[in-house]
Amino acid sequence: MIGALRYEWVRIRTIASSYWMTALAIVLSVAVALLIALLTNVNEMQDLDVVQFTSWVITAGASFSGIPVLASAFFAVMGAMAMGHEYRYGTNKATLTALPDRIAVYAAKSVVLVTWVSAAVAGILLIDAAVAALFLSHPHFSTDAIRPLLNYWGYCVGFALAGLSLAAIFRNQTGAIVAVLVWPYVIEPITYGVLGAIGQRSSHTLGTLTNLLPTSAGRRSIFDPYDLMAGYGVFDTWGVGASTLVFWVAVLSVVGGGVASFVLRDA
Repeated sequence: MIGALRYEWVRIRTIASSYWMTALAIVLSVAVALLIALLTNVNEMQDLDVVQFTSWVITAGASFSGIPVLASAFFAVMGAMAMGHEYRYGTNKATLTALPDRIAVYAAKSVVLVTWVSAAVAGILLIDAAVAALFLSHPHFSTDAIRPLLNYWGYCVGFALAGLSLAAIFRNQTGAIVAVLVWPYVIEPITYGVLGAIGQRSSHTLGTLTNLLPTSAGRRSIFDPYDLMAGYGVFDTWGVGASTLVFWVAVLSVVGGGVASFVLRDA
């Protein structure tokens, strides 16, 4: 396991894409946070005590329902590259010859990836917090922000692991990148719209199936305040705990498929 960790740590540090993806995630997130801070006038909305402007800035708008988690897309691509590079450049056989324990190799890739992404997310949140303190009028830092911040971290880590696992399943870097990006930005929105339309015409029960869409559930878990942001729509929305669970069940299912594919199939 130590050898696998050393190998993966050297790999992620010597590939330029690791730095490009991380830099883009940080720069774009901070840019959105700065834009929100400059355009938001807290003094005009102090009566709306349910609105957590500070957490909106710190999460680069992710705790607001109308803004996607920009960083997650770059971390998902990083995850796909962590495994996809092995198949793209044909180094998978050499890697498994030097490190025959496939579970150790997969675990090492996951651990190093999660560590790298966690450090990047911490950097994003710290810089965004500084932006809030410097540019947001009367910022309010409280323990209420802990839940959306933790779920923001979890969302980014989950996407990174999903990208890694999809690359192991498809054995193709490009296919994994397409899948991990098309699902949340194309397939889920279309599915949500179709279920919503059918549910409105026939049965509200069918519409509640939208709660089972994993990336949408993960997004809702970041909303602050949850009841206000997740309450929009025709159908009942599950609570923050259930939404978080749906997201992680989906992520761990993909991870399980990736592990099984990597361990059981020929190199």
